[in-house]
Formats: sequence, structure tokens, C-alpha cells
Amino acid sequence: MDFQNPPINKLISMEIDRFNTFTIGVGGQGVIRATHILADAALAEDHHVRTAETHGMAQRGGSVSGYLRFGKEVHGPLIPKQGAHIIISLEPSEALRSLNYADKNTYYFINTTKIMPLSIYQDRKLKYPTIEEIRTELSKITSHVHFIDATKLAEQAGNIKTMNVVLLGMVLGSGKMPLLRETLENSIKKFVPAKALDVNRRAFELGFQQGKKTEEI
Repeated sequence: MDFQNPPINKLISMEIDRFNTFTIGVGGQGVIRATHILADAALAEDHHVRTAETHGMAQRGGSVSGYLRFGKEVHGPLIPKQGAHIIISLEPSEALRSLNYADKNTYYFINTTKIMPLSIYQDRKLKYPTIEEIRTELSKITSHVHFIDATKLAEQAGNIKTMNVVLLGMVLGSGKMPLLRETLENSIKKFVPAKALDVNRRAFELGFQQGKKTEEI
């Protein structure tokens, strides 16, 4: 039998047995760092934590993914089929690779900035999907699909490399991630250079404010 998620609001209102977050993107986008930041925050709040990573051809822009599970009853790092409560996609088409992990209660948070895979340039018959096509596919599984131009907000913050932190801010601002803001901000401090703290704070706040707009959806 496939794993079925309880609604996130019910999970947040009670002690967490397990919470599963899947983060995906391409090499160089900060997928693994985002996963480590979330894992550190979960540890700081006394959860049992398990993580795993897949890199593919990361240095050539290949797919990269991070698995995070935390709570009272977490015994392994890999997320079961239909078992992700939150899916964070740093590149829009990569979200389509996560369909096996989603169910009707899964929340998607997706950056809209495209990174064309090499295969698109090598084979003219291949077509990169539009944002609406991606939305349509994901919406067949869940109605909780949220897009954000996190790259643009990272530029506004002062450094395009903070795009992953923008998305972390959005996820927390949405109210769907059962972690405290202070805890997550402290974890971000551990993983970024001191000289980059201010720009990361701005990036997080911009994402957080966008996330608050999705809170009641």
C-alpha cells in the first residue's frame, strides 16, 4: 500500500511522528545546502533527523536532490512513494521528477527561473515545458502548487546565489513547515559566510513575505 500523507495542518497541530521534505534542482543551485539547513534546524528542535542526497552529473547541471525526514518515528532517510509533505524545486522542470513523491496533501514550492538541460540543445525534437504545463501536471496530483520567481527576489536581496534561501523563507512563511523561524534563521547563519549574512537575511525575509501570501490557500 502506498504511503498516504495526513494533511499538513493536522501534523503541525500535534507532535510530529515524521515529516518529509524533498528538495530538487540542478547542480550549483544550492539544493544540498538547503537540505542541510533544514536538517540542522530540525536537530536544534530535538527531532530525530535522517538525510540523503543524490547528485547525478551535478557539475554539468544534472539533477540534484536532497531527502529530509524528521520527527519521533524516523528510521531511514529515503522518502516513500507519495510520502513527501513538502517538495521544494529550485528549477521548474525538475519538479516533474518528483511526481512519485507527491500526493493530494503535498505542498509544492517552485522557483520559476528555467535552466535548460543540455539535452534540449542537443535534440531539437525535445521541448522544455512551460510553467503552465508544469502546473497542469502537478495539479493532477495536488492543488497545493505555488510558484515564485525566487531568482528575481534573490537579485533584489543582493546575490542571486541566495535563491535557495528565498525558497526556504517562502516555505516557512507559508506555515506548512513545522519549524520555528528563529531556529531556521540560526541554522542559516551556520551555513553561510559571515560576510553574506545580511544578504541572506534579506533573501529569507523576501521569501517569507511571499510565503505568508500562500498561508490561507
